[in-house]
Amino acid sequence: MFLDMLDLENTKRLNQYVSGQVETIKEIHSLMTSDLKRHYTIKELSKQYLMNTTTLKSVFKAVYGMPIASCMKEYRMKLASNMLLQEDKSISEIAAAVGYKSQSKFTSAFRDIFQILPTAYQKLYRNQ
Repeated sequence: MFLDMLDLENTKRLNQYVSGQVETIKEIHSLMTSDLKRHYTIKELSKQYLMNTTTLKSVFKAVYGMPIASCMKEYRMKLASNMLLQEDKSISEIAAAVGYKSQSKFTSAFRDIFQILPTAYQKLYRNQ
């Protein structure tokens, strides 16, 4: 998957963590990406996986190269971009499918990542 690609800097940072912690972080990532309608808090994940919140955040960033929230936002938006091009769903249906209750918040997040509105993205790239 696109987020599993580690650059040299991340690899160096990973070397300082126990492999068990890295595996736990990969489990957490898998959990969060398996049900995008569910939004997990750091505190909740920390309790569930018996890991200090600071450790969880730092190991996650070392593994995936970005903070948890940024990683999930990027993951959701990349999935949404594929859906915009391949599925015949409305923007609000796609927003809901990737875990957004509000179409306006989805549109804002999409524009943050792609610098273009979802509707414009769809029109521009759909039939290429």
